[in-house]
Amino acid sequence: MVSRGSSYSSSGSLLQDHKALFCSERYLLSNLLPQGKHRKVVQWRMKERMKTVSVLIALCLNIGVDPPDVIKTSPSARLEGWIDPHAQPPTKALDSIGKSIQSQYERLQPRARYKLCPDPTSDEVKKTCTSLRRNAKDERILFHYNGHGVPKPTQNGEIWVFNKTFTQYIPLSLYDLQSWIGTPSIYVFDCSNAGTIVQWFNKFDQDCEKSRKKTATGGPPAAIPSTTKAMRDYILLASCSSTEVLPTNPDLPADIFTACLTTPIKIALKWFCTQTIVSGINPDLIDKIPGRLTDRRTPLGELNWIFTAVTDTIAWNVLPQELFQKLFRQDLLVANLFRNFLLAERIMRTCKCTPISHPKLPSTYNHPMWQAWDLAVDHNLVQLPQLISNPNYEYEHSSFFTEQLTAFEVCLEFATEDKLVPEQLPIVLQVLLSQQHRLRALELLGRFLDLGPWAVNQALSVGIFPYVLKLLQCPAVELRRILVFIWAKILALDQSCQLDLVKDNGQHYFVNVLTNAKIPAEQRQQAAFVLSVICNNCRPGQSACLNAKLLQICLANLSNSNAMLRRWVVLALAKFWENHEEGKKLASKESAHEKLCGLLTDPVPEVRAAAVYALGTYIGRSGNTAVNREQRTVDELNLGLTFAVVTADGSPLVRKELVIALSALVSTYEDKFKFIEKYIIKQEIVESRQRAKKTGLNSDTETTITDDGAEPVPQDPEENSIYEYLWKLVCSLANDPFPLIAQMAVGIIKRIRDRSMEELKLPNPPPVTPPRPANTEIEITKAHTKSSSFTSLGSLFRPVTPPLHPSLPHPVIPVLSNEQLHVDSHRSILYEWSSQQFSYPLLPFLRSRDRYATTSQQTGKNKRGYFYNRSYQEDVDPQQLERWRKYDDVRESARSLSWDKVYVSKMENEIAILENKHQMVSQMQFHPYENLLVVSDEHDGVAVWNWDKVQMVSHFCNNNPAGTRITSLNLLNENDSALIAVGADDGVVRIWSGLSKSEPLNLVSSWRIINYQGDHTNGAMLVLDWQQKNDSVIASGNLGALKVWDINRELCVQDIQIANSCVMSLTSDKHESGKMLVAGCWDGSLRIYDKRSNSKFGPLATLQEHKGYILNVSIPVSLGNQIVSSSVQGEIKFWDLRNPKTSLKTYIERKADQPLMTSFSIHNYAPVMAMG
Repeated sequence: MVSRGSSYSSSGSLLQDHKALFCSERYLLSNLLPQGKHRKVVQWRMKERMKTVSVLIALCLNIGVDPPDVIKTSPSARLEGWIDPHAQPPTKALDSIGKSIQSQYERLQPRARYKLCPDPTSDEVKKTCTSLRRNAKDERILFHYNGHGVPKPTQNGEIWVFNKTFTQYIPLSLYDLQSWIGTPSIYVFDCSNAGTIVQWFNKFDQDCEKSRKKTATGGPPAAIPSTTKAMRDYILLASCSSTEVLPTNPDLPADIFTACLTTPIKIALKWFCTQTIVSGINPDLIDKIPGRLTDRRTPLGELNWIFTAVTDTIAWNVLPQELFQKLFRQDLLVANLFRNFLLAERIMRTCKCTPISHPKLPSTYNHPMWQAWDLAVDHNLVQLPQLISNPNYEYEHSSFFTEQLTAFEVCLEFATEDKLVPEQLPIVLQVLLSQQHRLRALELLGRFLDLGPWAVNQALSVGIFPYVLKLLQCPAVELRRILVFIWAKILALDQSCQLDLVKDNGQHYFVNVLTNAKIPAEQRQQAAFVLSVICNNCRPGQSACLNAKLLQICLANLSNSNAMLRRWVVLALAKFWENHEEGKKLASKESAHEKLCGLLTDPVPEVRAAAVYALGTYIGRSGNTAVNREQRTVDELNLGLTFAVVTADGSPLVRKELVIALSALVSTYEDKFKFIEKYIIKQEIVESRQRAKKTGLNSDTETTITDDGAEPVPQDPEENSIYEYLWKLVCSLANDPFPLIAQMAVGIIKRIRDRSMEELKLPNPPPVTPPRPANTEIEITKAHTKSSSFTSLGSLFRPVTPPLHPSLPHPVIPVLSNEQLHVDSHRSILYEWSSQQFSYPLLPFLRSRDRYATTSQQTGKNKRGYFYNRSYQEDVDPQQLERWRKYDDVRESARSLSWDKVYVSKMENEIAILENKHQMVSQMQFHPYENLLVVSDEHDGVAVWNWDKVQMVSHFCNNNPAGTRITSLNLLNENDSALIAVGADDGVVRIWSGLSKSEPLNLVSSWRIINYQGDHTNGAMLVLDWQQKNDSVIASGNLGALKVWDINRELCVQDIQIANSCVMSLTSDKHESGKMLVAGCWDGSLRIYDKRSNSKFGPLATLQEHKGYILNVSIPVSLGNQIVSSSVQGEIKFWDLRNPKTSLKTYIERKADQPLMTSFSIHNYAPVMAMG
């Protein structure tokens, strides 16, 4: 029944700024499994590096004789290789032109082997091609053909060469040429109608592909010789289309296409002079620009640097990634030629020629980046007269890179995965070469990488990796912060870079960062992450870090005050010794495992989980070495016994790592555990026979037990008891309140049990009817607290070891599929999950903008702002903002109402009667802002009602064990998507999300908040009071204490001893610091405690007016400092917390002939109460 008071008013401020609980990253692990979009790594590494090792330059010029199909204009273009062929004798001129073109190619690829063929015959071309291919093997050959002195290519797929006497033009089949050169290859054809050649190459390729398909399908092969295999691995650069002739502009060279490909700066400047009116510039001055192409500090070198950046940027923005990698990153000479080909397209289009390539490139002649290039050229040429005439003139460098970095910075403000990537990214790569701009470029690159994995993929694709790898050799301190950040971002996405780091001794850079205590903790944690990746499944990396003393450095940081740094040095240790016997030996020598045990009670759950994970990787042998085997056994069993303290941990994340670590321990000593399990099975069979005899059942069939493979009983009873103890620890985890953890523990038990039965050769498993292992868990915890740390095995275990007995608790083992019990289920994902933090935005100005969006995409289920920071409205989705506005309106309207009339009148205005399907209501809780009431029945059912519409919204089962009941029900995060906290009298609290049908039901967390021994009939076993403002919860029952849990730490932080009376309800003062606690007890008393005072002095006050045990006690926000209590006799009393001697008002809501009241709840803000 739901009732409302007459009117309502607020006493004091109603707006309490609640913190959101259970909203950290670790609770995003639904069932502790990885969620979110798969972060795929693009193929940024070249599958195979290739280089052009041989270059054949065939010049068919026949100087002095024009071909019959060419009509030259007058004046006409004359220069070939920037040499006038008519300024010297033809033979000498031909030789000079050949050497000039060769030298131009050598600037692009100085290590290639060059071969000149001036005015060649067909046999000379064949001989040279076959020789070059034989020497080149599988590397690339370049064939450069200048056909200015011969007819145009034929329509039959032929080009022209000469006979030996130069009296005839001899056709050379392109097919033959292709077969001689082979693949891989690149061809440059500088002649009229060059597009015809490209067409024939493509036709040969198509014919070859048709032949291959016919052969594959069993048909007769086409008449294509076998020399055409792998024909597709060729590249073509042609000067014009099949219908165009070469330009004859006298202001430009005759081989303008070759000039563009081999001398791009010179031809670009000369062409610029013909296109733009620049006062005082004579094209002849272009050759006098001071500097060298390779020196970026000189005017000429700066222009070349800018040209490389511009053409790289154009190509990266217009080409598919795979094609960009092949043409601009695989081969140095090919990359240079294609950069210059973009210039050729731009220049030759003004001469009514369209250069052609294979693979075909999109048109780029009008790309906006060319305007930036023109501006840089103009800036250079304007200064050229003074540079030449005045030796003391100081050259003013171009602002190109500064402006492009600024443009990149502006783009970063709006860049997302769905939008266009900033086109200046290749320029950032080029700027890394400059010490002047390097720091700013790295910082902008870091900001870009922080946008997400997609940005890291883009940066790796453009070729950033070798640059940042080389920068690790740079000693500049100012680069350290951003370099460590960049490497953390790269390795968070692609951990295959670890070998590159080891090869270049890059681990020393990060070890030095981790060692320096003066460096901020954030940088050191990133360095620890990088070092952990270097060691991850990488033996060379582990060995390198062993020599770099990583173990000792990590151990020195275990006590650091920064939790994230502690976490990552622990994970680095885990990866350092995982499957690395040398690392484990050193760890044992340094007592690293003992030092890690100190972190099992660390205040941060992620650190505790990392510690358990690291200790789990320490367990087990890596190799066949028997050195220190006895000591290792002692270490590992000590660790197993120490793990007992972790069973009481409140974090499922930690307990899951515990199961995985115990699984490693069980696998290492499997024979020992099988012996214990076999003994239990035998005793179960014996007990089963004895029960059968007592009941008078005739057992005709006796189970025969054989154990050929079993080892003898250990002679050392202490050793036997240790393995029994550890097995009991595993069995206790099979009843963990978090389902996945329990399932994993059951998988371990089932594996050992099945193998034991197989060795016993039992036809069928004996029945297993174990007791619940609650006592076992308490016994284990007590055993740990009594034992001394890291003494002998016997002294550690002896005080608490019961004798081996067949009643050793076994959980009820459900039938699990092979997939569920797959070995991967016991493989930790903690490291992979932890590494994902470096994929999220880490920089403050990006984190505030992108964190929520990233998380919403990751969960894919609802829009709960797990990572939100309420100081940033942009972190929260519009639905959440609207919900908060609505709740603000509710609180504002509440200010005009008052409880005054409630004090002088009875409860009136019955709102609704909610039928709970014949189940007795045990707990109720109002939602403070919605018309929702959450109720639980006497077993494990929880229902959500809309009390205004008298409609059930949702219903689910809490899944507490049979024979237990729900004794506590609370709502958390009411300002956000609320969570339901359900406590049962088995001492377990479960946190559920999904208050409404629109949100999926999900178990966020669960843990045993109290360990209680006894029956479940003497009143409530678990009552809870959630202090959301203080991130804590107080738990009690009939255990004689109030336990204070820190939700963020997921640890019990305080025990307040109380009088020996069962606590039925708990509440605390929500207005202040939550230090005042009120406990409603079984004897009808209210007891007030102060968390700050010593519990030995007892309660501050004891209120004894109720005639029955307390159902509910609360301090509503709307009533300020007033306590509202209710009992099973139907009494509802109001008290003043500041002067609680007598009650202010009492209501009797139950008549003598009516049944006892079983539940009561009061709204935190509104004058609404519910009773059942």
